[in-house]
Amino acid sequence: MPEYKKQHYLPSAYLKYFSVDQSACNRKSKIWRFDGKDARLVPVETQCFGDYFYSKKDPAGAEKTFHALEAAYCRFVDEIKAGREPSRISYGDLFLNMTDFHLRNSAHKNRSSDEGLEAYNVRRNLFFVSLLLCAVTDNSAVNEESLVKSILKHLFDFWRLEIIPAPQPAQFATSDNPSVLATCQTSSSNKAPPVEMIILPLDPRHIAIGFDRRSVAVQNKEATFQDVERLNRLQAQHAENCVYKASPFNVSDSNTLKSIFTVRTKPVCEVTNDGWRSYLIPILHSHFSFMALRPPLM
Repeated sequence: MPEYKKQHYLPSAYLKYFSVDQSACNRKSKIWRFDGKDARLVPVETQCFGDYFYSKKDPAGAEKTFHALEAAYCRFVDEIKAGREPSRISYGDLFLNMTDFHLRNSAHKNRSSDEGLEAYNVRRNLFFVSLLLCAVTDNSAVNEESLVKSILKHLFDFWRLEIIPAPQPAQFATSDNPSVLATCQTSSSNKAPPVEMIILPLDPRHIAIGFDRRSVAVQNKEATFQDVERLNRLQAQHAENCVYKASPFNVSDSNTLKSIFTVRTKPVCEVTNDGWRSYLIPILHSHFSFMALRPPLM
């Protein structure tokens, strides 16, 4: 196989933390996968990739685009698994990875005339400008330095990140499209609702919740068993093709997932030459015990 032909849209650096052997998480590790029909044990590195998914013209450059951010993600999760508190900068790296795992994903179809990396860059710019900052601007006119300053100020002023543990012996599942972007608002005819919450399972014991504290309040406490069940169902509903776990899927798990995969409807999400059609999951008051919605500002 040519070098860098196999390009991961969900990095092994993420998926390895759901390995069966939690004492040795690496790209060679085994992980349980359920694809809507059957469950089986698979190597992490064989999952979630496409041939030249980002670029055939410069495959090495495309792959290296994400390496530094993936390395920062691994440092963060390693700290959490070791029971240490990551630095403030590491929380910033986590937020970037939480958005990136969504924006990189194969759930976003490239219908443009450009390669996958260009389509990813379109999604990235429009996410930060339109969904996070809620600015109305011409994407081609975005100044990178000014945009970065606006993003950092917005996140510092309004956003927070919390790590929520699962109760023993419950475990969080994940999927091939694990980073869930959510909103508390409904869309209007002329403006998309803002992203106000991002949910990402980190490993079987921890889940990260990023949230706009103007809309959402989150207490950093242990999730309930019902929370874990709802979050795992959310992963199945949000998955592109499959769900992953560190432990085997029992009969109840398999039946529940088969039912979800049968009735769910995948939203259309695509990049065309005219822009990006995206989607956000609606979050309600009763979703999780560790969160509450704040009343809208008058």
